[in-house]
Amino acid sequence: MSSSQKHSQGDASERNSSAKLGSVSRRAFIATSVTASLSVATSESRASQVTDESGVYRFAGPDADFHGHQWQTLNPGYWKIQGAALRRRLQNYGDRARRTGFPFHGETNGFEFKTDYDPSLPSGILYATEWELKEEYSINARFTYRGNRSGVLEGDDPQWAMYQDGFGVMGVAVGGKSVLESYGKVGQVVRIVWADDGKLKIIGTASGKGKPQGGLAGPRDRVLAESDAITLKAGDVGELSIKVRALDQREERQREPLKSETLKSASEQVSVVATLNVNGQTFSVQHRLGKDRVTGYAGIVARGLIDFEVNEFVVDPGDNAKRDVGIAECLSCYALGDTLKQVGATWRVRMIGLFASEGERVEIRVADNPNPVGGWSSVSVCGMAKIVNNEWRRYTAVVDVTLPNNPAECTQYYTVWKDGVNVTADERVGTAACGPGTGLVGDVPETGQYVGRLPKLTAPYRVCGLSCHAITSGLQQRTTASWKMSGAKDQWQFRDQPSEQSYKHLEDYNFQVMLWEDDVWYMELVMYPPSTDDAYKIIAWSICGPTSRWQMMRHWNVLNPGDHDYGMDDVKGPEQLAIRNREGLGQDPAYMRRNFQIVNHLTTGAEQVDPRVNPKNWRAWKMPNRDFTFVVLDSRLWRSSQDVDIWDDQGWGDFQSLYGRTDPTRSLLGEEQFGWFQELLATDSSPLIGVTGINGLHTVWAGTRYRKSLSTEHPQHFHERDRVTADYAGWVKAGADRVLELLGSRSGVVSVYGDVHNGCIMKNREHRVIECSFGPIGRSGGRALVPGFGTHMRDVDDRELEVFALYHKTFADPSQNPHQPGDPFYWNFLEMKFDPQGSQPTIGMRIRNLVDAPSDDPRGGGVLDVSVKETGRPHLCKLPELVTLPRADVFLTETNGKPIRGTRSDADGRIHIDGLPEILPGTRIVIHSYDGQNADSRVLTTMPVQT
Repeated sequence: MSSSQKHSQGDASERNSSAKLGSVSRRAFIATSVTASLSVATSESRASQVTDESGVYRFAGPDADFHGHQWQTLNPGYWKIQGAALRRRLQNYGDRARRTGFPFHGETNGFEFKTDYDPSLPSGILYATEWELKEEYSINARFTYRGNRSGVLEGDDPQWAMYQDGFGVMGVAVGGKSVLESYGKVGQVVRIVWADDGKLKIIGTASGKGKPQGGLAGPRDRVLAESDAITLKAGDVGELSIKVRALDQREERQREPLKSETLKSASEQVSVVATLNVNGQTFSVQHRLGKDRVTGYAGIVARGLIDFEVNEFVVDPGDNAKRDVGIAECLSCYALGDTLKQVGATWRVRMIGLFASEGERVEIRVADNPNPVGGWSSVSVCGMAKIVNNEWRRYTAVVDVTLPNNPAECTQYYTVWKDGVNVTADERVGTAACGPGTGLVGDVPETGQYVGRLPKLTAPYRVCGLSCHAITSGLQQRTTASWKMSGAKDQWQFRDQPSEQSYKHLEDYNFQVMLWEDDVWYMELVMYPPSTDDAYKIIAWSICGPTSRWQMMRHWNVLNPGDHDYGMDDVKGPEQLAIRNREGLGQDPAYMRRNFQIVNHLTTGAEQVDPRVNPKNWRAWKMPNRDFTFVVLDSRLWRSSQDVDIWDDQGWGDFQSLYGRTDPTRSLLGEEQFGWFQELLATDSSPLIGVTGINGLHTVWAGTRYRKSLSTEHPQHFHERDRVTADYAGWVKAGADRVLELLGSRSGVVSVYGDVHNGCIMKNREHRVIECSFGPIGRSGGRALVPGFGTHMRDVDDRELEVFALYHKTFADPSQNPHQPGDPFYWNFLEMKFDPQGSQPTIGMRIRNLVDAPSDDPRGGGVLDVSVKETGRPHLCKLPELVTLPRADVFLTETNGKPIRGTRSDADGRIHIDGLPEILPGTRIVIHSYDGQNADSRVLTTMPVQT
């Protein structure tokens, strides 16, 4: 090997980074720190080291949870760096979860819910990302066996798979089509392993589905070949060598095809020979496979409770070339817009940083120019925080940032510095870190060389609604005249975006805020993550891929989680409190507690989270000019139980549904949250208010329709015992009625939400309340429509509605017309525009496909453009013209001090409220104005509407 080919991990990082610079401007971006590449490389080297010989990997450096940028896996929690080796990690916080639901899932889906289950974990595979191998190649790995599996723990069932001989394995995997194939998503990966039944095996995967109860439905191994080997003892060192080579004609003639195997020619076959050397003894096993089975990524595989470490992993690539895999040391660093507040004369916002590896501190620098004079190193640090790695945080930082300017005066920009190095850029874009098999699409944005941006917060306010971001099931690709799905079971079974060109035109919409509402990262859709590391992996692939990272770092953000984000379907009401706090309910409470800590941390910036209590995360974000307020509610965790049969075990068994969904005592928001919201609507001075967090006030979405259920035969396809109907906020009829009554008590209020996998714009005719849904942005399966759905309809609870737009998996508009041939799949976001300016503030709503430009026709068959006078219940009285302090908060109260509503005065001191819906003519009311320094109060008498 020539000296130019020899390089350490740090040299490789520096060389690759320099090669991608390509221009003076690119160099100028990182010139603020001459040690940037070397410093980041040092961080990598702490966990994993590439030796002077290409393809030889060792694990040097101090102990760490991070295993190196050269490796990728869905299950980082299976491993740790310990004692200069890659060591198996056998215990994790929340590692005994299972795929399941609450008992009513069993009732809806026709199985008996059981609380006992096997929590044994499937195989975890760690891939070497720099090599995508085909044809002939070899892999050598050196393992040190550290100990047998433990004895059966108290309370465990000795029949669980983890306690059976042969379940524990260590070895090498080949043929991975994606670097995230692992756990229950191993596809056609071939595992060559030593198993703790003393055998050397070549294993494939049997087909079949897991049981509805979840847990492990028995090993799904398909043993392709095996041989007797050796029973290892603690301290034994084994060398496992795998050689993949083409078959010659002589070998092909001698071959006997396996049963039910389609015979392939020698040119399509390879021989896989595995040799294990331990203590001078040699054992081998071999098998013939199609070339496609061993084409792909290779890595290290583990399963079970045996303890071992990997000391060296060597790839002899044959004719395969090494891949240039870029990195993102800063996975993301986003601003939580709803934390923005004025403190004295300054404005502060909380930012959340997620990082790939360990570090000491993060610094945020903010300027009013993306290319500040003197470079970013000359910009003052505006916020600094420690990078925390603990039981439920993995390399995250909460940074309180003091902005140099009022957010209403200018757009501001920021860079992220980790331990003195500028890590703002996303070095994955344009490299082999993106593309087929990586799980990252990487086509948007065009470059990763951007800085963070905080758009100017002035009217009109433009908000983008995003919901239901799944990361599986294939990639939509553009053809000449249409779109097609590809790779759902192999190279694109994992993808951070569902379609090519997703958000290609996002910048053209001039959004200021990204609203991530409900099912932001689907914690459990791919797997129920058995570790903190694995949970953050799911989150990172959802919001830290190149496109989502760019979205979040270029806008203000609001994150409002849904049930799946907490790691289990239908997390709501008192049931979720019980399952977080009690053992034996059919789920690992530690798993649920861990997820609650992670979710609350990443969505609110909380440094400490008590996982046993219900979070009180309702909040209101008032814009700096005090003319628009965005409200975040939580209708899931505080609603009443889904149980409808009370006291049936104490003599009332013959009486069903005594506590049905329409019971007037049922609550949707809980007393404290409802009281807070009621007060806010009566006092907030913003002319327009956006509300999120109530998933479907109107009962227009049907229950379970994809299999026979109670809703199938229900006349409205909306049975109250169906867990799907119970998922909607509107299932709690009395609670929904009270909220609608509240929303209609003033003009200018809009409720927007995700969750139902449909884009829809509608208006309640009685209360004149606008309600909009949006998404999915990666998932499928839009909720079915109730009978009679259309432009003018009544919901299940007889509320009269006008439907302006419907963008559904099956339907293109409210009249339920089908989509046109060639249309893209219905993945969508909601374009919201709130303009409080002038005498008649306006609201605009449009549904957009992820690939749409603003100039394209909106989706769903219609749009909504209304003035504030068209919202809220009709006025009972008229207000006389009033002039007060200019640009002031104005509060209207009854003479006994009871608040009526708030508003703002314009530059001339005029208020633009025509009347009030709850106040009769002839009522004396008090007007109180405050502009931040001065106050003005007066009394007026309301007038009849017709005058």
